Amino acid sequence: MSSARVIMAERAMLLVLDAECPLCRRAAHFVLRHARAPVYLASLHEASARRLGEHFGADPGQLDSVWLVRAGDLHRDSAALWRLAQGLRWPWRGLAALRWLPHGWRDGVYHVVGRWRHRLAPATDWSQQVGPHWVSRLDEVTCRRLGLPLALVDDNSGPADTPQGE
Repeated sequence: MSSARVIMAERAMLLVLDAECPLCRRAAHFVLRHARAPVYLASLHEASARRLGEHFGADPGQLDSVWLVRAGDLHRDSAALWRLAQGLRWPWRGLAALRWLPHGWRDGVYHVVGRWRHRLAPATDWSQQVGPHWVSRLDEVTCRRLGLPLALVDDNSGPADTPQGE
């Protein structure tokens, strides 16, 4: 792999979330507005999440969580959020300091918010801004940018959309 591809794999992020959750949708819009790295979005309810879950040994149907895939690793719960913050512009990147809080506290707050997330934000639709970032299947380019093995490529489809800003 060339050094340019390694850098892209380290910087690109895939945020896998509950696409039916209003709070998750608002969070995705926020991330897209403030990201300094390419961001892909996917739903926990789609085939791409199932393929990732199989690869990482996680079941998207059993989780009430957000997943972050970056540099070939899967991060969940509060660990996904502070790592996601590392990919944002200042001052939002400062939220990565949450990693210094005890893991139990971080995940405790994360799970409380998760239980109430459908009530914490008014219903909202996806904006047009989201379309170019949405990944409903994994292609070779996406896997390379995320540092994932090419075995995850969905052979039944053409190239996926590429995040804007590249």
